[in-house]
Amino acid sequence: MNNVFGQRRVYYNNFAEHLLNAYNPNMTHAGLPYCWSDRDWTALIEMLEAFGYNVFQYWLTPRLFCREGVTGEFGRKFTRQINFITEQAHRHNLKVEFLCSLSTVGSDWHTLCPGIPSEWEECRYLWREWLSRLPGTDIVGIFPGDPGACSRHGCTALTFIDRANEIAALVKQHLPHAQIDLGTWGPPIFGWGIIQGPEGWKGEFVQAYQHTAWQFDKKRADETMVHLLKRLPDFPSDTIVSINLGFNPDGIPNGDQDARPWARQIAAANPIQTWDFSLTEGENAILPHYRFQRLFEQRRRERDAAPYSGGICYTMTPKLNQLSLYEAAQSFIRPDDDYNEIAREFYRQVFGPGTEELVEHLPLFEIIKDWGNHLTIDLSREDFHRRMNRLSELLRGLENRLASTIPFFPTPETYRQELLFFAEMFAMLSGPAPDYDQLARQYWQRVYAIYDQLPAHVDPRPQQAVRKIIDFFRTWKGAALPQDQGPANGQWV
Repeated sequence: MNNVFGQRRVYYNNFAEHLLNAYNPNMTHAGLPYCWSDRDWTALIEMLEAFGYNVFQYWLTPRLFCREGVTGEFGRKFTRQINFITEQAHRHNLKVEFLCSLSTVGSDWHTLCPGIPSEWEECRYLWREWLSRLPGTDIVGIFPGDPGACSRHGCTALTFIDRANEIAALVKQHLPHAQIDLGTWGPPIFGWGIIQGPEGWKGEFVQAYQHTAWQFDKKRADETMVHLLKRLPDFPSDTIVSINLGFNPDGIPNGDQDARPWARQIAAANPIQTWDFSLTEGENAILPHYRFQRLFEQRRRERDAAPYSGGICYTMTPKLNQLSLYEAAQSFIRPDDDYNEIAREFYRQVFGPGTEELVEHLPLFEIIKDWGNHLTIDLSREDFHRRMNRLSELLRGLENRLASTIPFFPTPETYRQELLFFAEMFAMLSGPAPDYDQLARQYWQRVYAIYDQLPAHVDPRPQQAVRKIIDFFRTWKGAALPQDQGPANGQWV
């Protein structure tokens, strides 16, 4: 297979339990909010085809990849719906990929150790069970783990590569037609051999130690990539390798973390693609995104580097960030085009002519730095407030504009109402006397209400995300932006 730039355009919908929200499908908690019908999924697939995607990817989360997921009712319902989605995707010329961490299992995100025979056999059992339940799968992604990794009993990044090779053979036994997507997620191979835990640690998820999985060491990275190149011929010949331009959360190819030399060597034998979450959304920064300058710059770097055969558009808000989905697909098809003009084109297709001014104001939602957001908004609080009021005015003027010329999910009017909610929310937050506590409750109820009906998750990112937005505006005085805006370069822990 040749690396033809942009030929593989992947829609990656991450609907994991710690990323649930009003704009993402709830696939594991029947009876609670945000569940999607088969009709919803069909409409989404139709939109993805129209936008230019040809792969639908999802994460088989640890809550599913465990005994409870195999035997439980929620696992059976998930299996039925994902097989329906697979049928619809095939009807609309999309392949389907499930992505699964090598050995992380259960709602508590426990990572089993390949060095313990009984634990490795449990992993193999779970892989066999899910491969048999998802027969229409076209691509199987094996990746180091999110958030799991193992450094017990001598496990290293090389262990992951060797054991992934075993699972690739297992995949071919059950699904001979399926391609393998081998993930290098992380710095590279997230956490394997370097993740730490407390005394007596047995692989359970401990949030306080997650930062250790992102440690970068050039010697480790070089040894890992040399071993990967050595073992690649042992994988199926059509194996895809997911590798970013850089060994860091934002895929930035700087200094020792520059992954391009390795990407070029891999691309000489196997197709490569990106797995970059940061270009479109990051995680749990739930707002209408506009990160397209960096998106298109990165696409051109990817084209020049190897080239890349394609990559993912990550989303956890498909019912809110349709513009990001459109731009991400188009960035592979026409990477030299003006992303602002593509946005104007998008709104003409959704709402009709005369909607171009929206594009002037939408980047302002990125005023809060977060994973992957490198945009600098240079406005005073008063000017920001004025611009958000103008955006709200424009959106109110589009009420019931039924002008969409492309398949659109859920509907243009629903999309307009969601954009208006955020514009009015940000206008109130930047106003002269906001009731921050009330606005926090309003945002939570609109976006995250499902968590009021679920036990506390091991990863409390939704609560952190709300505090981040509210605290930004609470500390923003006059012309100067708050100095400490949190992690700009992907350290989501």
